[in-house]
Amino acid sequence: MKRTIFYILLLAFCSCAVQRATTSEEFVRDVQKDLPFKVSELKAVGAHDNTYSFHSDGYIGLLPDYEVDSEGASMIYQTTFAPTHSTQPSNVIWRNIVINRKAKRVLCIDRLVKDNRTFGYVYVRQSETARYSDSGTFHWDVSNPKLLLNVSDAIEGMSELSITTLNTLTK
Repeated sequence: MKRTIFYILLLAFCSCAVQRATTSEEFVRDVQKDLPFKVSELKAVGAHDNTYSFHSDGYIGLLPDYEVDSEGASMIYQTTFAPTHSTQPSNVIWRNIVINRKAKRVLCIDRLVKDNRTFGYVYVRQSETARYSDSGTFHWDVSNPKLLLNVSDAIEGMSELSITTLNTLTK
């Protein structure tokens, strides 16, 4: 009897001593692992659902999938022609798209450069899964290629923050 009480108290003490990450912290950590470059942290951006900001002390030289100008027009960067430049100019956004089919997640990564330092935003489209479920998630598989147009529309609607930031920097 004493031994049972001791184990119950020990278990209660250990469970209180170990601080477990919340689901949102786990989600952010998993999103950070999906990034094709290292950042120290992702910070949630105010009222924007599933939008995170990041910064780097140096320049991130990863070539983009797309370039976005100050008007919001995007063009494919890696075409059959050679890219026009290998370092990011300060008057465009470099955009990469990452699809994690296993986690049913799509990331749109917008990068901006100022004073040879990279910063930007990560826009996340996450399907509802058993691991991540809340009222803000989609109820369709965002990683399904047949639904690519829907994902593209959702991302374009979210990316106004990047364009506003670019326009602020270039003025």
